[in-house]
Amino acid sequence: MGTLARETLTASCDTPRVPRKPRQLESVSFRPDGLTPVTDRMAQLAIAGDGWINLIPRMSQEDDEKPTSLGFLTLFGGGAPGVTMCTWIPGAKDHNSPTQASLGIAHVTGHRAVAELAARSTAVPRTWLVEQDHPFRGLVLRIPPDESNEQVLTWALRAVRALGTPRPIRGWRADVYLPLSS
Repeated sequence: MGTLARETLTASCDTPRVPRKPRQLESVSFRPDGLTPVTDRMAQLAIAGDGWINLIPRMSQEDDEKPTSLGFLTLFGGGAPGVTMCTWIPGAKDHNSPTQASLGIAHVTGHRAVAELAARSTAVPRTWLVEQDHPFRGLVLRIPPDESNEQVLTWALRAVRALGTPRPIRGWRADVYLPLSS
């Protein structure tokens, strides 16, 4: 009887593999004086409570050709992609309580970003919560719900410019990872 119970228990724990739906990616080129295409997508993702947007400075023609992806080493090992970039994630309505939108900046400065941003006249707004400020894993901020998408995006572009290399930025690209359809 002990053997039968063990087999039944094991059999009930097996879960069939469910194929993961790939996210659709939409790339949007924009300039700091034309934020509407990106803020519209931020609003779309905020309504869905799903997806994210990577903001990448364009310094050369090759920057337009490669979509961004943050791999395991980037997220957990501090392996930054070599260029300062920003990721915005909308807040979500969780079972217990809603979460605030977040803004992450992967940078290659090698030191904490909050002090560096303040020294470069791009201080983190007082109402934003610093969740992480690590020399290699980057900066993660929580954004209050009453902050407009345009204010968040404008500050994010200034922060990436302040923490990035002195190379000129010739434009921006937003890689929009759209919500999964239900």
